[in-house]
Amino acid sequence: MENLNLHERPKYQKLVRYYLIALSAIATSIILSQILVQKFINEQKDDSRLINLAGRQRMLSQRIAKTVLLLDDNTDLPGREALLEQLTESVEEWHTAHQGLKFGNPTLETHGRNSKTIEELFATIETDHQKMVDGAQSIIRILRENPLTAIDQLRPGIQTIIRHEQAFLEGMEKIVFQYDHEVKGKVTNLQSIEVFLLILSLGVIAFEIFFIFIPSAKTIRKAFKKLMQSEQKARKMTLEISSLYSSLELAYQDLLEVDITVEDFTVFAKSDPDGNIIFLSDPFIRIMEFEEEKPSNIFQWLKEQGYDGQYVQNIQKLTLTGKNWSGDIKVTNTAGDFVWLKMNITPTMGDDGQVGTLIVIATDETEKKEAEAISQEINRERIEKRVKEQQFRSALILEGQEEERKRISRDMHDGIGQLLSAMKFNLEGIHTVKSDVERDKLNTSKDLLKNVIKEVRRISFNLTPSALSDYGIVPVLNKFCKEISKLSDVQVNFENQTGFISRLEGKIENNLYRICQEAVNNAIKYAQAQEIKITLTHNSQFLNVEIADDGKGFDISKLEEKGHFSASGHGLFNIRERANFINGQCVIQSEKGKGTTININVPLD
Repeated sequence: MENLNLHERPKYQKLVRYYLIALSAIATSIILSQILVQKFINEQKDDSRLINLAGRQRMLSQRIAKTVLLLDDNTDLPGREALLEQLTESVEEWHTAHQGLKFGNPTLETHGRNSKTIEELFATIETDHQKMVDGAQSIIRILRENPLTAIDQLRPGIQTIIRHEQAFLEGMEKIVFQYDHEVKGKVTNLQSIEVFLLILSLGVIAFEIFFIFIPSAKTIRKAFKKLMQSEQKARKMTLEISSLYSSLELAYQDLLEVDITVEDFTVFAKSDPDGNIIFLSDPFIRIMEFEEEKPSNIFQWLKEQGYDGQYVQNIQKLTLTGKNWSGDIKVTNTAGDFVWLKMNITPTMGDDGQVGTLIVIATDETEKKEAEAISQEINRERIEKRVKEQQFRSALILEGQEEERKRISRDMHDGIGQLLSAMKFNLEGIHTVKSDVERDKLNTSKDLLKNVIKEVRRISFNLTPSALSDYGIVPVLNKFCKEISKLSDVQVNFENQTGFISRLEGKIENNLYRICQEAVNNAIKYAQAQEIKITLTHNSQFLNVEIADDGKGFDISKLEEKGHFSASGHGLFNIRERANFINGQCVIQSEKGKGTTININVPLD
């Protein structure tokens, strides 16, 4: 597998270089397009201002001519003063705008960067403009001295304005048309550049498809093929491991047949619902070798024996609901010796329907546990070597499969996923689509690409979720249930009942995740379940993962007769193998029409 990675790494690096080049080309085309569009929009604002101002110049020149002509009809003082004020404002605005169009004026928002043609047109009307300004200013000076001046004294200025107005209007009209013509030319150039950038973007997309995406897909197909071949080899080896485990189970069954007499269950203590002890039996005092100092609270005593506070609190909560608790506990007596107790805490109900007392029933299993340990130690060396060899081979196979999945997941996420995202950004940057048919095809392509990206992410997550190594088994199982619920019609729930937050070894978390994945997929595909629940509980010694479904179930005995539990490739076989690989216990319970429950117990020490 290492040789495979070394062999394909140069090819992958080459694809990465191609991808970076293509992505840079796409980014450059999009940036250039945006720069050109924004520049054109800003210039369009300036050009529209110029055209509007040039058109207003024609109107102002006509207003000036009209005003001086009205002086002949208004000989009274108010009329002359009103015409004088209007003429003064018009001439000042007209002359200022003329200079702004030629040389620029920040107040008028003109830049003065005219083309050579427009500058030549301004030169042709410059004399007419100046004559009209001189004539108007002479009239203004005379009227300011005497508003009732006779019309004969004003007539030279009036005739100057009238004589040059037509030429100014014709020249100004040419300037307006020239401004408009130049603006249309800019629009045409921008359209040509946009078409060029569109062709460039489509070319880059074609390059990505034929030189990056297709080669990447071929590489991944080859990797999948090699992964399948490695799995076939793994099946042969796991058959050998299965037979070895069978012999191991028989050996342990012989070991467990040690003839050790275990005492009957005896009432060890009684307490109130809070655990305050109201009675201690003599057998309990004798086993624990209590003298003067005796425990006052059963739950506090468990904590003092080293059991986790949350674990003890969960036991107390369970008994307060009226349910029994049972389990094996390992404690230390006053003399410092280890004592194994098989204990049951049974609540008794009072007349009011509430828990009245708690009865602690237990038996001493210390001798049996020690005998089992001695027997196992005697036979352990005989089989340990073969088991370790097979476990080592199995570990290599499973770790190799996980590494292959990680590599494929990483290639899909970093390679194909990034390429698809780049193509998505590129498609979204195309705006110059004119026909409705092309626009519909573009929108359809965008939707299809989004679905492809979503599917690639889903496959990548199923291969190896990156959050597993970052955050641990609990967040990943929670996310896995939510993702499966979204992608199927089956409701998959996750519950962390005891608040487990600790991190485990990488191989343990990987195999727990694969077990849950296999169990949920089997429940959806074969059991036709409508609801699946993954429950996590733990105590100071074990972590328990329960996968329960409400599917159609199956007959376990028939599967065992057919050999499905020892046949490589079967889902239940894979679950048991992975549980054994992490030193866990796998218990499968199922009944036709009543669903299936799979319990995985993993030691935490």
